[in-house]
Amino acid sequence: MLKIPGKNFARSVNKINVTTCTLADWLEATVLFDEAEVSKSDVVDLLIEEQICNDGGQDLANEIADQGWAEIRLRQSWGGTPPSLVIGPTRLKLEDDWRAEPIHAFFVMLSILQLYPDWAERHKNFSVQGELFEKVSEEICPGLLPGWSTVRAGWSPDNAVNIDMIVENLCGRLNTLGSLRLDAWTSDSANDGGLDIVCYREFSDSREATPTYFLQCASGTNWRSKIHTPSAVSWMKYLDSAVQPSTGILAPFVISTEEIRRAGLSGQITVFDRIRLLHAYYQHEINLSAPVRDEVVAWIEARVADIPTVD
Repeated sequence: MLKIPGKNFARSVNKINVTTCTLADWLEATVLFDEAEVSKSDVVDLLIEEQICNDGGQDLANEIADQGWAEIRLRQSWGGTPPSLVIGPTRLKLEDDWRAEPIHAFFVMLSILQLYPDWAERHKNFSVQGELFEKVSEEICPGLLPGWSTVRAGWSPDNAVNIDMIVENLCGRLNTLGSLRLDAWTSDSANDGGLDIVCYREFSDSREATPTYFLQCASGTNWRSKIHTPSAVSWMKYLDSAVQPSTGILAPFVISTEEIRRAGLSGQITVFDRIRLLHAYYQHEINLSAPVRDEVVAWIEARVADIPTVD
């Protein structure tokens, strides 16, 4: 099994001090990257061995295991787990190698990188990670918003654009005029204006005021700091648009219902977390392009070789 994370797995004696999302991510990662089958008794034994629970704390350890199973069942009911993940009363089993479902594996690995800092440090390359997540998100977005067009708009190492270039491109796509004084509203430090992906609904009349989503991709632990970007008000000004765009954030993590609600209110955004991305991916039977799929598999293989496991 994978090592018990040092984060969100506090000692539990009289009450459970283990975060449910972290627990379920650990279980999913274990069946993906270490053992194809895990039992509740395996989990209980490890919780006691690692002194998360006392030697006589089997009851509490069983409650923790039950919470993990319940969370994964909930994720399954929401469409956020692969068909190959079988959830039995006392066992979790993955019937295929993770390479059969590389997007699920990619999202889970991005999630657990937060839990093992030493391992994450050995493989740290935020620009590559972020760009790959953008590429994957671009191919999934048509499933999130069927019938809409999707375009990667932000800066990346292989697409070194600035905000002037992005505005010009989007004005043509969205049939807007564009600010006559863009330099008065932006600075050199604006880069891509916090914008990564644009989804928009095209109409045959090519007139203005079309539905749009301006999206930010957040593949790291700082996703909470990005809920106010891109700014809908700013982009309405940049494009001289008649309609303020909707905004959202794309993240590979399972985000709790409470956090989605708070982030939605604070940032006035739609949160597309791992559950929503995978639901769209499976529901619409999206096939990744071969180059992106190969990149994802190679990225995972480079990290899974030394993933932290129990000795």
